[in-house]
Amino acid sequence: MRIDNLAAPQLSELWSLREDTCVESDGEAGTLTVQSRWGSVEFEDPDPALRMALERMTLGPVSLSNVLPGFPGLWEVDRPGGHDPAVSRLLHDLDRVRDSLVRSLALGGTPVLSVVPLARGAWFTPRPAPSDRPCRLSRFTVMRWAEGGLRLESPLAHHRVQLHRSEAVLLLGMLDGSAQGGGPRLDPELAGTAIGYLLAARIAVVAEDGPDGAAASPPRFAEDEDPRLVGWSPDDLMVHSRSRLGRTDGAFGATLAHLDAGRAEPVVKPLAGRPPITLHRPDLDGLRTRDEPFTAVLERRHSVRAYGPEPLTEEQIGELLFRACRVRPDDGGGSTGFAWSSRPYPSMGSVYALELYLVAGTGTALAPGAYHYDPLGHLLEPLEAQPADTAELRLGAQTALGADRPPPLLLVITARFRRATHAFSGIAYTSLMKDVGVLLQNLYLVTTAMGLAPCALATGNSDTAARAFGLDWPVESSVGEFVVGVKPPRTDPDAT
Repeated sequence: MRIDNLAAPQLSELWSLREDTCVESDGEAGTLTVQSRWGSVEFEDPDPALRMALERMTLGPVSLSNVLPGFPGLWEVDRPGGHDPAVSRLLHDLDRVRDSLVRSLALGGTPVLSVVPLARGAWFTPRPAPSDRPCRLSRFTVMRWAEGGLRLESPLAHHRVQLHRSEAVLLLGMLDGSAQGGGPRLDPELAGTAIGYLLAARIAVVAEDGPDGAAASPPRFAEDEDPRLVGWSPDDLMVHSRSRLGRTDGAFGATLAHLDAGRAEPVVKPLAGRPPITLHRPDLDGLRTRDEPFTAVLERRHSVRAYGPEPLTEEQIGELLFRACRVRPDDGGGSTGFAWSSRPYPSMGSVYALELYLVAGTGTALAPGAYHYDPLGHLLEPLEAQPADTAELRLGAQTALGADRPPPLLLVITARFRRATHAFSGIAYTSLMKDVGVLLQNLYLVTTAMGLAPCALATGNSDTAARAFGLDWPVESSVGEFVVGVKPPRTDPDAT
């Protein structure tokens, strides 16, 4: 069904300030200071029009033509030159705080969508959408619900777009990259203006010209062929951009944002009450004298994907876990409720959210099945895992190794995410990935020093692991895998 005349006859642009921006004044004729997340900007002799504009923008979206008569309308604001002196001065002053200015496209005075800056000095220069070339959402753009509304974001953009009215959502049906656009048709002026805003915000992209200057057929988009971007998946690039400063305005770092929501999970996961297996504890003083030098271990470290006929002993398993990932005894008084711990590997913020599960098969002294490692008591707790699930995990490890049989021992690293999300905002998941990396290196170095055959795996199946270990996937899930066995008589020539 065709939808016509959704747009009110009048389109306008409204201006406001980001909600985290404030304006301070020393009096009616004094200095005006704009404080934002990126610092402060002072206007020592502010023009009355600037003072009025900023003060009104702190209250919400405003048409600047109501502040300064003759202020240019849509598309004229960003046109270089040609403005009268009062308008030029106001635009020059506003440009100094452009990274705090929110520009909204409005119908009848009500915002349809708003373009919000995310980065210092973010430029936004809208132009009408071309009528002769198709447009589409960038392949990196995502839409999600946030703060009471729908939001469009892209890791390539220094702005995000807030959608306020149904017309803005209907507009997305026209951004499928086809020549005609899909979905219901909106008022042409509204559609062209709104798409122009999305193009300027880098949320949408426009098709490239063909050899004759017209749109290529089929449409071609530069981002699909840009050598800087072709290797990036949208998911990877979004995680990268949102876990580093520069293209995000969300809470960031060790904010303890969920402190009022209750205590974080204990730093050591409590045992479930099954009879545990007490593991061997090596003599660290003896190891200090017997171990080969660190540099020798580091240089000898490599991945081994083949195994000898001898089984891994319980003593070897105990020594590996004790040396690589136990809780040291001088940190928490032996309680599982303390907020931090010390272990042989570092953890961002000392959250120590990682857990180890063992999947044993033939080739170890352990009975086949799944176990949870308790790093505080240095114990293994047998789990009631289904054999089909443990077999699937071992088969997945075999496939990842490219081996002819499953590895003797699979170590599955999981994360209790709330340990990290309780402490961090914006970087919780990437901090866990860093922890996984250092734990894998620790496992590599210890197994190398012990003369065992180690190999980290590129990936694993988190759903199967959740079933096997009885985990609630959003609360605790697998994030890394590592396999261990006894070295074959001759090391795999393809080891890396």
